[in-house]
Amino acid sequence: MSGYSRDAIQHLGRQRCCDIRTQGPIGPAGPTGQAAIGPAGDTGYTGSQGPTGPTGRSCIGPTGAVGPKSFIIDHPDDPRKYLVHVCLEGPEAAVYYRGKGEITNNDSIVIHLPDYVKNLASDFTIQITALYDGVVKAYNFDEIQNNSFTVYGVNGKFHWLVIGKRLDVEVEPYKKDVVVKGDGPYLWI
Repeated sequence: MSGYSRDAIQHLGRQRCCDIRTQGPIGPAGPTGQAAIGPAGDTGYTGSQGPTGPTGRSCIGPTGAVGPKSFIIDHPDDPRKYLVHVCLEGPEAAVYYRGKGEITNNDSIVIHLPDYVKNLASDFTIQITALYDGVVKAYNFDEIQNNSFTVYGVNGKFHWLVIGKRLDVEVEPYKKDVVVKGDGPYLWI
């Protein structure tokens, strides 16, 4: 199980989601001091901050497991196995929304995000990926306003991805400025 103890796996197997308000733990100090932050769980986002560890990006997730922030669920196809997913890391606390769209009027379509997005995130990035149907297409879009954005182009299907900044994170805090909590490998700020 890739470096996880059986006790950690059993503990993680009971973890189904993360509290969106929880500050994640800090990983062990590493040679580069580069921080990592990423989503955790399957329904929420936990800002988990941790310097690069001695064996690569090594953070301790909200459940206390050493290694990448992970969660474990029952395998959907094999009841004898677990399915282990780990979280994306980066120097920001972010959220994402994704979906599919189709332009049918050779002009545009409006994509609506959930109503709460305006109060949760800002500084959005939008990516559009056209689905090939025999013609190479390019789509353009405008800025998000009132939880929606418009995609412009000729008729065709596409996938969209919106990433928004959720929180400001101090990525490289000085040790003297933070209080590290926890015991042993289970550390967080």
